[in-house]
Amino acid sequence: MNQNKKLSQSLTDSRFGSWGWSMIIYAMLMYFFFAALSTDGQNLFPGAFAGAYGFDPNALLAYATPASIVGIVGGFLFARLLIKHSTRMISVISLIITGVAFCLWGMCANIVLYVLLLMVVCFFASSFSFVAPTLMTDWFPRKKGIALGWATIGAPLSSAFFVSGFSVLLAKAGFKAAFIIFGIAVIIIGIISLFWVKDTPETVGHYPDNMAPAAADKFAQDAGQALPEDESSISLGTILKTPNTWLISIGYGLLWMVTVGVVSQFIPRMMSVGYTQPEALTFLTISSIIAIPGSYFWGWLDGKIGTKPASVIYSISYIVALLILIFASNPVLIWIGCIFIGLGLGGILNLIPSMVMSIFGKSGFKQANSIVTTIASLIRVLAFAIMATCLAISGGSYTLPYTVFIIMDILGAVVLMLIRNKKKQ
Repeated sequence: MNQNKKLSQSLTDSRFGSWGWSMIIYAMLMYFFFAALSTDGQNLFPGAFAGAYGFDPNALLAYATPASIVGIVGGFLFARLLIKHSTRMISVISLIITGVAFCLWGMCANIVLYVLLLMVVCFFASSFSFVAPTLMTDWFPRKKGIALGWATIGAPLSSAFFVSGFSVLLAKAGFKAAFIIFGIAVIIIGIISLFWVKDTPETVGHYPDNMAPAAADKFAQDAGQALPEDESSISLGTILKTPNTWLISIGYGLLWMVTVGVVSQFIPRMMSVGYTQPEALTFLTISSIIAIPGSYFWGWLDGKIGTKPASVIYSISYIVALLILIFASNPVLIWIGCIFIGLGLGGILNLIPSMVMSIFGKSGFKQANSIVTTIASLIRVLAFAIMATCLAISGGSYTLPYTVFIIMDILGAVVLMLIRNKKKQ
């Protein structure tokens, strides 16, 4: 019992070592750039381009959907490249190309070039969401939950600060200069990555999970595995034939879809019950700030009770959030709703790679993650179609779409509970 208690504590502490913390901060930056360029920026970019070049902002927003699909394809391709190639080089190349494309994007006075460069940005930025969890699972195969809990803080940091910060940059520096400044910043991080990123802890004389050499050797012996493993030892065919692959993909895809559906229409929902747009935006900002400690919370809970139980609790938290949104009629309920929505924002990017690592281990993570995250992402984008259809059927009432999302949330939790945990060696 005492030994199990010590293990539980070690899986939830944050003693990562200086090099470990360095990789966590890097992964945090990757999540920040990914969220800023692929999701959060769409709250600002269409209006900014419309003001600068006279484009129709609604048309620009519509182009975000095909660009997102291109991003999903890009993510899959980069995930496959990560199986055979250096994580460091993938991140360097994708950061530099993304930064250059972003600089050029701000100069697009032509709608065709706008769409093409938006797709380029989404395509290469999608690699960030695979580089980050790959680094975390390579460095922290046992402490993946708490490491991802810290790293995924980058995504809510983007939600909380990127839109407002880039708005200030637009106002102070001007439209084209703002895009060039941010693009150059991404390029600089890409160049620094060449010296900063270390694919595995062994390359700098450390062991996974910041373990001491004696503890690492004993862990490897007890687990029946050597620390460095062949990432291609599990074939793509094996991954596709494994029931857990589909259970993880569908289960988390449904939960991710619910998260996107709730957040994407949060401001219109608040306005429908009488709040002004600035007030609704304030509530969403508060939720984003709550998501920052929320990311750490899900990582801690993952390490404490396991990924599957933590995921079921995550699904329950969003059922509560949806019920609050259905019956939201006073400030107290709204504040409680912000807490639950914020907690959820910080969890999904943590739980998906953690579950993949739990089931497939270090040797199969990259193969499985390339499939699981791609399928889950395809399910995620259905949120917009479901929301639009339900709102049309219900005449603008949010009760129907939120009820549908509650059903989807429950279904996702049931699917996740069917996952069979990896057997001990």
